Amino acid sequence: MIATSYHTHSRFCDGVGEVADYARAAIEAGIASLGASGHAPLPFQSDYAMRHEELPAYCAGVRSLAEEHRGRLRVHLGFELDFLPEYVDEILVAAAGCDPDLLVVGVHHLGLEDGGVPVPFDCAREEFEYGLLTLFGGNIRGLVAEYYTRVRALAEWATRAATGCTVPPILAHLDLAKRWNHDSMYFDEAASWYIGEVEATLEAVARAGLVVEVNTAGWRSGHGGPYPSGWIVRRCVDLEIPVVVTSDAHHPGQVAYSYARAEALLRDLGCTETAFLDEGGWQARPLEYQGGSRASL
Repeated sequence: MIATSYHTHSRFCDGVGEVADYARAAIEAGIASLGASGHAPLPFQSDYAMRHEELPAYCAGVRSLAEEHRGRLRVHLGFELDFLPEYVDEILVAAAGCDPDLLVVGVHHLGLEDGGVPVPFDCAREEFEYGLLTLFGGNIRGLVAEYYTRVRALAEWATRAATGCTVPPILAHLDLAKRWNHDSMYFDEAASWYIGEVEATLEAVARAGLVVEVNTAGWRSGHGGPYPSGWIVRRCVDLEIPVVVTSDAHHPGQVAYSYARAEALLRDLGCTETAFLDEGGWQARPLEYQGGSRASL
């Protein structure tokens, strides 16, 4: 029933395949609305973000696909923006100049090394361990608190930034701090201090009017559930924060990964609708509704 996939990465960044491959896979999977969300170019060396010189080809290709598939698949031009307070406005310049239809925003770095080089934490466990030791002296609670502090700053930034996009961003993998926390290896998600960080963050997200993704890549990484965890999705429902199911696809075959599980989870949590991007902006779409959009969010 879930017919949207707004978080995808093609060969223009760290994914595999052309955007056209994702469009074909989306049609085959029954997806009605697809977002291309390549990692926006960064002002420092990176092996996962788009290169500045590829922006024209990326944007023109996505716009062309939107025309080609008009009437059977909505194709939206988008970017995933890394929120680094020191660089975020510079990162935004390239994306905003392309007049994107949607933005996916998230935190992937937790500080800077000497020389101003950002330290990522989610690409490899070794990076996570390195950042934990060098930036936080091995204090996992300090790392997690910094992560959620940055997500809250992201929400505040999104309310005032001129992003070039007319709709609120999708907040990516809200609880990515748990990326390497299999079997509670580093911290307990049921701890009061952790719940407090999440609750404060959800309040900031609600104030900012962001859309929260239920990212099925959590199942791919072995967490047994999405990003964010089910209890956080439940709190989004309680706080009337719009949610949308995404796959964070890095291969065309992942465009609707674990969507049946995501839909079942949403129903179990009492969520009856997801967000859908229409000409009028984000709309609330009942899970069982297959036609056009309904009441505005």
